[in-house]
Amino acid sequence: MLEKGLVQMAETLKIQKDNETPLKDLLLEESKWSGNLQDCMICGRCLSVCPLAGYDGMDPRKLVRLVLLGMEQDVIKSDWIWQCTTCDRCTNVCPMNVKIGNLVTRARNMVPKDKKPGGAQKTCNLHRDTGNNMQIKTEDWLDTLDWMREELEDEIPDLEVPIDKKGARYFATINSKLPNYHPDELQDIYKVFHAAKVDWTMPSIWWEGTNYCMFSGDLETWEHNLRQQVKKVEELEIPVMAYTECGHGYFATVHGYKLFGIKPKFEVIHVVKLYAKWIREGRFKLDPSKNPQRVTLHDPCNVGRKAVMNGYPDILDDARFVLDNVCADWKESWPNRENNICCSGGGGTLISGFRNARMFYGKSKVDQIDRTGAELVCTPCVNCYDGIGDLAKEYKRPWKPIHLWRLLARAIVL
Repeated sequence: MLEKGLVQMAETLKIQKDNETPLKDLLLEESKWSGNLQDCMICGRCLSVCPLAGYDGMDPRKLVRLVLLGMEQDVIKSDWIWQCTTCDRCTNVCPMNVKIGNLVTRARNMVPKDKKPGGAQKTCNLHRDTGNNMQIKTEDWLDTLDWMREELEDEIPDLEVPIDKKGARYFATINSKLPNYHPDELQDIYKVFHAAKVDWTMPSIWWEGTNYCMFSGDLETWEHNLRQQVKKVEELEIPVMAYTECGHGYFATVHGYKLFGIKPKFEVIHVVKLYAKWIREGRFKLDPSKNPQRVTLHDPCNVGRKAVMNGYPDILDDARFVLDNVCADWKESWPNRENNICCSGGGGTLISGFRNARMFYGKSKVDQIDRTGAELVCTPCVNCYDGIGDLAKEYKRPWKPIHLWRLLARAIVL
């Protein structure tokens, strides 16, 4: 037995010596991506919180060991790095702060663009080439904005939806799934900004409130798209970017600025923080009875746990404050806040093509929601909205996702 163990150790050391290890080298050398890999104690705490641990024979701890042992090609070629939602629950509980989410992003970066599964890279390229990831032409975008405004004319006769207004206070970003699949939800956003009586504008281009390049690991295009949006905001001389209800888009923006050394001349604020600010300022008359169903809150990973871990403003308290003011009955789920369970749709998994992994991962989320007895799951993130919706269909649950802007818009008394 001892002899067999010594042979295995010798083979492992040979792999370390003979193989090139660009992934390991990058993670150990770059301070902004450093995963503290060599500090891993193999304690297994990461396994205890990862809903995907063991799926396809992989788990966070094994991922780290493979890289350290020079077997990183097994990581780069695995499906697991695309099935992982990079929710960072593993990093959050790691006593040595091993940044496993960063490891996954860097591993994805080393997969050739034409070999990346699903549509993450295609979506990233569309964003670069057209200014949004749904390839919506500017004239179609503007037509949709005006169409939704016209439908609200009877309810709000004086509604204005400014386009490219120079010097406005707020530059509103929008997830392109809205104009493409849920245009009616633009009306909720209109109502909120109108009722708040703030000076705002919608841009004609570079309004996209997502950045799938973070998911595909295409760092170069991630940076390019950020810089193009920064250029648009600064051309309009706007002091605040009101970032839409998209967790990864917000995180890809504020974290991307840090990673790529971008120093914008404006502030980025997630709209949930603005909702809370405007409620505190008394800008809305609210009637919580307009939302009578029981609601529970899903904390998006990127604008909750990952924002807290990286020192960026999060929405954890503000989302709860808003629900307190707009819902007649909402109930906290457990675990929550930084310990919340991912929706199973984050990290690019929605478009990477591994549905079975998502449904396996999502069962713990389904159980969490079931325990609240909620009819509606508030998801202040469009990807989370889709992830929660998919779980409800797969597991035949009666609850449905709903964005926070809809709950707020319903409660507003105009």
